[in-house]
Amino acid sequence: MHGHGYGPPQPTRPSTAVLVTVRVLCVGLALLTFGLLAWGTMLRIAIMRRRRLDWVLFWISLALAIAAFVIIGEFAEDETTAVDFVFLPLLLGLAIGVPIHYLVADIRHYQKPRPAAWSPAPSPYTAPTVPYGMPPQAPQTPPGYGYPPVPPQPQPTAHPPQPRIDQVRAELDELSDYLRRDRGEQDR
Repeated sequence: MHGHGYGPPQPTRPSTAVLVTVRVLCVGLALLTFGLLAWGTMLRIAIMRRRRLDWVLFWISLALAIAAFVIIGEFAEDETTAVDFVFLPLLLGLAIGVPIHYLVADIRHYQKPRPAAWSPAPSPYTAPTVPYGMPPQAPQTPPGYGYPPVPPQPQPTAHPPQPRIDQVRAELDELSDYLRRDRGEQDR
């Protein structure tokens, strides 16, 4: 009746076809736009993994894409400028680096096993549970942990205590003897 209840729902892994399709679209988004829309791929990683580093990388890629778009558009009339030597390689780095980072992060995200919300698995170092009324036994070290197994210690043999029924019977016998003696004295 009482207990921990249900754990939070575990996210399920999408089918392989969906994963491949999303990966192709995100990689194509970065490559085909020559890095200008690579921030969309980084946004997918940041939403999927929810890590601070991924959000920082998303904002950096967005700022770099906007800066490159503005500066290249501003200086497009010049034939060769120093800006072309800085921002074109930057866009090329976004176009190649972001898909590689995305594929590595996405594959690792869906490969690692998810921890269960609640796991009743016992630890090898805890004592096993015993039914009510059973004497507890000392836990034994599991084999293979570098310690020799501890043999169970012999319990001292004690005489079992006199059952309660025998004690009650003896007390009733004493009481009836006492009452017979008491009645015998009263009859005289």
